Amino acid sequence: MANPAGQRGSSVSPMENPLDYSSAPLAALLEVFTLWGSGGFIERLAQSAGTALDATSIILLTSLSRNGATRPSDLAETLGVGASNVSKMTKRLAELGLVERATDAADARASRIRLTADGLATMRVLVVAGDDMMANILASWPDDQRANLAELLQRFSRDAKAFAAQISE
Repeated sequence: MANPAGQRGSSVSPMENPLDYSSAPLAALLEVFTLWGSGGFIERLAQSAGTALDATSIILLTSLSRNGATRPSDLAETLGVGASNVSKMTKRLAELGLVERATDAADARASRIRLTADGLATMRVLVVAGDDMMANILASWPDDQRANLAELLQRFSRDAKAFAAQISE
């Protein structure tokens, strides 16, 4: 027996999701985040741009490109992995010439991981791939709708960051 609209419980059929959000924007964002955040999607997009890296390495490089030289412990926290995993990843990326370890200017006992010139070039290729993807997705949208989406997403990003800061206090 199916539940009446909006009610949840044990009589939900396997085809219904008892965790549906009442917020359509949140549901849509989560669908996109789930798709775009999957390792397979990230790797396929990178491969289409001629870059053969695993998803976690791409996320690590992206973090370094956005945040600059970063301590390995901070990378581990960002990636949600252990320090030994970051060590293995950075070693592999260093062997590829994409990152390097540098002494932390604030603490000579510590080190930071930073992009090399080749790492920065790889990130430029990935940024172009992302821009091309968005151009492809929005190709059939009228100019005013693309501009409206950009404006709304920028506003959403600001407000989401403010909310995150608020709940972190």
